[in-house]
Amino acid sequence: MQQNSSLKYNRLIHCSFFLWLFFCVPLWCAAQVPAGEVNWPVFMAQQNLKWDQLGKDYYSGIILGNGLLGTNIYQENDSLIRFDIGRTDVVDHREKLLPNVGKLYTQGRLPIGCFTLKTAGKITGAKIELDIYNATASGTVFTTQGTLSFTALVAATQNVISITAKGTAQEQARGWKWHAGKSISPRYFQSYPTDKPVNYPENPPVKMSTANGYTLCNQPLLNNGGYTTAYKILNNSYTQQLLVSVGYDGEGTADENKEATAYLQKFEQDKQSTVAHRNWWHQYYQKSFIALPDKRMENFYWIQLYKLASVTRADKPVADLMGPWTTATPWPAIWWNLNAQLTYSPIFTANHLELGESLFKSLNRNRQNLINNVPEKWRNDAAAIGRSSAFGLVSPISEAEINKGTFEPANLTWLLYYYYQYYAYSGDEQTLKTKIFPLLKRSANFLIHQLKPDDQGIYHFPMSHSPEYKNAEDANYTLASLSWALQTLIKVNDEQKLNDADAGKWKTILKNLTPFPVGESGFLIGKDVPLNSSHRHYSHLLMIYPYNLINWDQPENRALISQSLKNWLSYKSALAGFSFTGAASIYAGTGNGDMAYQWLNELLDRFVQVNTLYRESGPVIETPLAAATSIQEMLLQSWGKKIRVFPAIPTNWQNVSFKQLLAEGAFLVSADMQGGATQNIKITSLKGSQLTLVTDMDKFTIRSNKRAKVDYQLQKTAEKTIIEIKKTISGEMIQLVSASFEEKQQPAFSYTKYENWFWGFNKK
Repeated sequence: MQQNSSLKYNRLIHCSFFLWLFFCVPLWCAAQVPAGEVNWPVFMAQQNLKWDQLGKDYYSGIILGNGLLGTNIYQENDSLIRFDIGRTDVVDHREKLLPNVGKLYTQGRLPIGCFTLKTAGKITGAKIELDIYNATASGTVFTTQGTLSFTALVAATQNVISITAKGTAQEQARGWKWHAGKSISPRYFQSYPTDKPVNYPENPPVKMSTANGYTLCNQPLLNNGGYTTAYKILNNSYTQQLLVSVGYDGEGTADENKEATAYLQKFEQDKQSTVAHRNWWHQYYQKSFIALPDKRMENFYWIQLYKLASVTRADKPVADLMGPWTTATPWPAIWWNLNAQLTYSPIFTANHLELGESLFKSLNRNRQNLINNVPEKWRNDAAAIGRSSAFGLVSPISEAEINKGTFEPANLTWLLYYYYQYYAYSGDEQTLKTKIFPLLKRSANFLIHQLKPDDQGIYHFPMSHSPEYKNAEDANYTLASLSWALQTLIKVNDEQKLNDADAGKWKTILKNLTPFPVGESGFLIGKDVPLNSSHRHYSHLLMIYPYNLINWDQPENRALISQSLKNWLSYKSALAGFSFTGAASIYAGTGNGDMAYQWLNELLDRFVQVNTLYRESGPVIETPLAAATSIQEMLLQSWGKKIRVFPAIPTNWQNVSFKQLLAEGAFLVSADMQGGATQNIKITSLKGSQLTLVTDMDKFTIRSNKRAKVDYQLQKTAEKTIIEIKKTISGEMIQLVSASFEEKQQPAFSYTKYENWFWGFNKK
């Protein structure tokens, strides 16, 4: 901010303390949107997906999941409805049998199989809704012989898929058939990979059996592990209920049959399973809220929250590229050079830190594997991860790759940016000190070990690969990540008084680290390597986003940001879906809501499928989820110790509302824009941190539910008001409200764009 263009003064506010205006709630329940502010059933019904005909493939199907199990429902032919069955952690384990074969073949995700339901007549249409508030698909399929109604869900609190089908006299819903998937890495069946192994035996044949009324399909693995699909069909007149579960033993040390049947038995005995399922989803959604005037974008955002909880949970596996919905793909693993980072990016502002536990627990559980990923000579103090891996995070970076300069050095560092975000948003100092800081230090050391000082004592990074582009010395991908890591280590060491022995070294390296390579067109890929052809990855721009080392609050860097963004986006041929989310997020960081909105709309128009999945030769889950992050960044940003409310709103958005979004510093933020002006902001402090708020509100009353007098500093620029409160109180809610603000229960305003839109396979 520029001091010479602002008016700064201190003010002591005396405000009446009306208990009837504010009420105190314990912090453990402050994360829920207060009762009465949203009519949840009415609002969430607007977010449903609708099908007036069944989808024809994976990308137009009806998706359901609980973070482990999933199903995707679509039409296979004129008289066959398909229900794909997936389990996220079922991978092959033939790495010891085939040690020289790549992990995408030895540890790839495996397809479970599918059920089909044959109809008596030809399918002519459908009327189906995916009710995301209750995570249930229901509706009717029309055929030449009658109708077939069904309801499907994947239980939120149990690992069971339940599908109920009811037919008319001619459509009796009795044509169920199980089809086991071919137990082999789906990459092997893709035409273009050149790394296919010559000798690649299939896993053993399936074993069919029955036990206690369940049908079991056991698929053995070559390492003596296996997975079992257990199911049961309950008949009642014209109604049938199919119950399905999947057990998995990857190492040959457990009983996958017993696991699968135990899930089914528990589900059948629990008469409250449907109630528990709905309650779980209701509580999940009610942790935060957004309402937009653009129905298509609003629906899209809420569907991404639905997908996040369908893909992963705190006690479930880390999210890979498919989640619980398997299909043909060359990418049957987890990618660490963008995909995992973007997948988890929306959880923070959405106030769903719990979803990140699957990633964070995986990092901690597999810490030794991360250490073993680096050459042996550095294992005493370093850690890293290569481009992709299975769930064990084994992805070594060899000395040969390092010597050739073909490796990606900063994948783990970029990933740890999001682990650090967990601390930034939660204030969990114990996790910071015992988990995040030590692993970040190891990640930084992997980069530090490779630095080379020149004759002037300036540190350079040798040849390495900038993801999805070229090799370069002093690659900006690596330099930006190392710069962020060093700054963060220094800050944490100082703030937490850790007295780390390496602190002096970090400061010296940071002071003498070579500047980010820049050319006439903006940031380069690396030293003497310009961006002069289309590049879908923004790996060379990480110092702008997400690290915010170079940002719009620095007037001297605005031209560089603009030129770098312009140059990157000028080469269009290779731009992919996540290029559009990156562009939208960077534009949001500059305060340009119109351009952020434009890039997001183009993403929705060109790339996002009708069920909001996304494909690049196969499914890649991260891009739509990253778009949810871009939407959040139009509404709220909190980097650099400032909470920016409505920082990048499109000019044609007049009415916008959000509630209980989470900000860095452990603040819950709610805000209302009415008639194109910010009218109301509520900020609840969960940790008693310092608060700096940036808003376009000019005239307002400030209130607190904890004190009658609030000390604050106020600074005004041409467009913004900056309010600084040196110390908030834990549990305190501070409200800025204008005289014209009108409190309304949501949904509170009509849509002005795509007002009749519903995602799904329907006439738009």
